[in-house]
Amino acid sequence: MERQGGHFGKTVFWGAATAALYAAIFNYADLLMYMAHTTPDACVVGSGPGAIYYHRLDAAACAAHGGQLEPGTWWHVLPIILIDFAVSYVHGAFTGLFWDLMGLKPAAKH
Repeated sequence: MERQGGHFGKTVFWGAATAALYAAIFNYADLLMYMAHTTPDACVVGSGPGAIYYHRLDAAACAAHGGQLEPGTWWHVLPIILIDFAVSYVHGAFTGLFWDLMGLKPAAKH
C-alpha cells in the first residue's frame, strides 16, 4: 500500500479529531443529557447518570415522585445540534480520507 503524502497526515488528524469529539461526548454525557431533557420544563428525580426526567408534570406530581421542577431553557437544544453537526462533519472527513487511503474509490461513470 503506498501512502499518499497528504492523505496519511490528514487521515490521522481527522481520525484524532473524531476520537476527541467522541471522548468529549462520553465525558460530558450527563451534562448533555441534562440539557436535552431540560429544553422543555421537566421534573428531575435524582442527579447524574441515574437521573430520571419527567415532562408535563405539575409541581405536586413532581414532588410526589421526589423530584424538583426545572424550568425549560429553549437554547439548551443548540449545543446538542452544533455537536451533531461537528461530529457529522469531522467523522465524514475522516471516513472519506480513510477509504481513499485504503484505495477504495467510487466506480467511474462510463
